[in-house]
Amino acid sequence: MGREINIDRILYLEKQIEEGAGDTIKLKRARNSLLNISTIVPPEILGSIFLWNVTLAGGLPPFGPLPKDTYNFLLVCHHWSEVASHTPELWSFWGHTLKKWSLRYKRSGTTPVDLVLNGYGDMDDSDTSFDGPVRDALRDLAARGAIRSLHLWSIKTSLVTSILSTLTTDGEDVRCSSIESISLQGVDISEFFARYHFPKLWYLDLSTGITISSWDDFGLHTTALTTLSLTLNSVSSTPATPQLLSILASNPRLQTLALTMYTTPPDNKDESTVPVPLRHLRKLTLMGDFHTIFQLMSRLDHPETMSKITLVVFNCTVEDTLGTFGPYIQEYLQHDGRFRYGLGIHVISRNNTVSIDVSAVSGVTGPIPGATFAAFTAVLQDELPLPARNKLCIDFVAHVPKEHVVYFGGDMNMDVVKGIVVTMPTIRELHLTSPSLANRFLQPDPDGPFANQKLLPSLRHLRLENAACGGWSYIIPYLRHQTSEGQRILLTIEGLRQHICRDVLRRIEDLVEEFDLDLILDDDCPLGYCSVGEEE
Repeated sequence: MGREINIDRILYLEKQIEEGAGDTIKLKRARNSLLNISTIVPPEILGSIFLWNVTLAGGLPPFGPLPKDTYNFLLVCHHWSEVASHTPELWSFWGHTLKKWSLRYKRSGTTPVDLVLNGYGDMDDSDTSFDGPVRDALRDLAARGAIRSLHLWSIKTSLVTSILSTLTTDGEDVRCSSIESISLQGVDISEFFARYHFPKLWYLDLSTGITISSWDDFGLHTTALTTLSLTLNSVSSTPATPQLLSILASNPRLQTLALTMYTTPPDNKDESTVPVPLRHLRKLTLMGDFHTIFQLMSRLDHPETMSKITLVVFNCTVEDTLGTFGPYIQEYLQHDGRFRYGLGIHVISRNNTVSIDVSAVSGVTGPIPGATFAAFTAVLQDELPLPARNKLCIDFVAHVPKEHVVYFGGDMNMDVVKGIVVTMPTIRELHLTSPSLANRFLQPDPDGPFANQKLLPSLRHLRLENAACGGWSYIIPYLRHQTSEGQRILLTIEGLRQHICRDVLRRIEDLVEEFDLDLILDDDCPLGYCSVGEEE
């Protein structure tokens, strides 16, 4: 450790290298052997330095080491190459293609490995077959319990099937596996999950095309999951509700649960009424048939303060939406304390879809960025005509605690917007997508019950995105009406690069606290957008 550097000897060898005397490679190795890095840093520490730097360059595990297939660090000197070759942790990630597996597997030694195929490199494997040494190495890894991650996707499903067959034990006994994370799609996983118990498995993602003969084995052999994602698109691969509940009950530490079931699961009645406790659940995503989703929801006992819930239900009738889905939203919002002092509501209405995104709101600046705590979407069986869709939207939103709404946004027509915001006097920010600017924009009907009131008495910020402009001057009467008591607002117009003339711009600026716009400014109005509605 305390050995001094022999400067004279190094300079002498450098001179010989420059003059081309002797065996250049041997001379370089002799010179490098005298450097500090070779004499005072033990190989295991140097290997750890390699591992630390290479892993950082690759991002998060399990796809960290050697992300760009770079071997440059091996070329520094012979000593470094030897150290790297004897640091098996560097080679625990074999790459994204079978060809890379065949290049790296020899170096991994006894280190637990991460097996990954990303499916995009299948053309690179055209001259590489899964047999011989690589197959034998995988079989050995499985026997020793030295596989840490298994993330396989390939357009060649036969390749993934062969890999799983190689990793699947023979005989009747169930063995323990050290695998911590699994992601598979498009293959039969029956034997693989029947032959192994996974006491360390915390992450599991099974998606499109998965086949399994018995979900009972699956539930028995996974007990430590914190993340579970199932995307199932056929009846044969979809567990019955009791089987699914059994899987969830076997994994009480779940933090993230995502279930997408495009088909109705087999009819297997569950007479039990005991709820499945998921006390640690933070993110819940459920997509599927209306009755399937709510049959499952009625059996889950989850925390009231999940960080995010997403429900997308298909095949709804209007009665389903208003009779079951709407009351569920109301109950959810009433039981979650985060929404008691400020609700952000964003509503999207389509021909056969109504969606409500809910956020907790802080201050007067709108929803917390990225903090959509709940997203509820009902996809109807049939498209509705506009009047029926308007009524459904109003009735759907009626389940929201209106007295707490301080932000409201959406893409509904102006009649629907007026009918909703008049029931929410605490709205501070209104965000309208593709609104139509026309006569009496955001003003009450003079012959209606709210003729002498402001629709938005607490408004501080109006955002208009991609406005269908019938005339920018229609905004001026609204601003006069809104600011009649001296309370000015922030007006934001964004999205479409349309024209506005300077005269109308000056009038608007005189009526608002601040005007933020993304428009083309000109001295005259060639398109007529600024001359309509000025005196309304």
